[in-house]
Amino acid sequence: MSDHWKMEAEIEYCVPCGYANLAANMVNELFQAAGPALAISLKPGHSGAFKVTVDGRVLWDKKTEGRSPHIMEVKEIKATVANMIESGAVIQTS
Repeated sequence: MSDHWKMEAEIEYCVPCGYANLAANMVNELFQAAGPALAISLKPGHSGAFKVTVDGRVLWDKKTEGRSPHIMEVKEIKATVANMIESGAVIQTS
């Protein structure tokens, strides 16, 4: 992990399904929640994938939920990430 951020996030999204816009929206929401404290990476996938993982913790998995998150669930994910940063629930580097 770098000295520049406190957490890492990965968004895996299905390319054939056209989930790139959903992934881009999630990047925006996560950046609003954590700013430069969060390193966000996008992972192109397939087979209906849409999975949001932050520091190894799965916050959303379309395969588990059976659907994409709706706007209020995206806001809940955003709030969870903000709380993780604020609470120091992650290992901070100097």
